[in-house]
Amino acid sequence: MAMTSYLKVEGNEQGQIKGDCIQQGREDLILVYSIDHKVEIPRDTHTGLPTGQRIHKPFQVIKHKDKASPGLFQACCTGEQMKVELKFFRINDTGKEEHYFTIKLEKAIIVEMQESNPLTFLEENKPYKDMESILFTYSKIIWTYEPDGIETEDSWETPNA
Repeated sequence: MAMTSYLKVEGNEQGQIKGDCIQQGREDLILVYSIDHKVEIPRDTHTGLPTGQRIHKPFQVIKHKDKASPGLFQACCTGEQMKVELKFFRINDTGKEEHYFTIKLEKAIIVEMQESNPLTFLEENKPYKDMESILFTYSKIIWTYEPDGIETEDSWETPNA
């Protein structure tokens, strides 16, 4: 079952940092190969009880090198604030692709970018592209399960009680 996700990045200075997607309805978006994100609450190792407030780790996105790359590196180097939207797609029970989940980051900045490529002399690496890892931090995150409109958010600017 194919599942894909696409990234839209809107910089406060650069405007939309366009990717190379040409699929109808997803033009100029950035194809995402993988994400990694963690939210945790510190806890006492003996009791398991919380010892502090939640901690949002940087939100990592893995993508191939494309026309968005220079703009993303510029945003990383300058600390440009941006809005980030990640849309997740899946094949539903009827065999149709559906947009089922969205993650939005507000007042996001790129805190790290890393480039990588496979060992090019190995034949088994031939299908792989040059890749980039992007780590975002943010002041607010919104998670939405699209089929039922279920949404929750967390913001550093509005502390939890």
